[in-house]
Amino acid sequence: MTEHDTNQIQLPGDTEDPGGGMTWLLGLASTFLLISVLIATNAMFYHVAAYATTDKEIGAYSVAAELMREERKTQLEQEPYWEAWTDIDGELTGERALHVPMDTAADIVVKRWGGASK
Repeated sequence: MTEHDTNQIQLPGDTEDPGGGMTWLLGLASTFLLISVLIATNAMFYHVAAYATTDKEIGAYSVAAELMREERKTQLEQEPYWEAWTDIDGELTGERALHVPMDTAADIVVKRWGGASK
């Protein structure tokens, strides 16, 4: 082929592909950088996870949650009782309500509607 067949002018020292050495160098440097970033990100994640489980400070939310769990536990351990709302004169202002702990209520439901089918 001649120069006129391709419509391109070849300059001296011009090659079609870049040099192989620079391609390898850039590829290896990019690979090393990517692996370094992944390892650093992974190390930071596990450091924060370990800090959250071992050195966790007690915050207001965890204290409030613990108080709520204790209150629910004491409510479950109470005996059934009637609650009535009265006004200042002592007259009943609404319906009386029976408060039954969940364990006792479950036993009542099983006794009343549980058992063998007829």
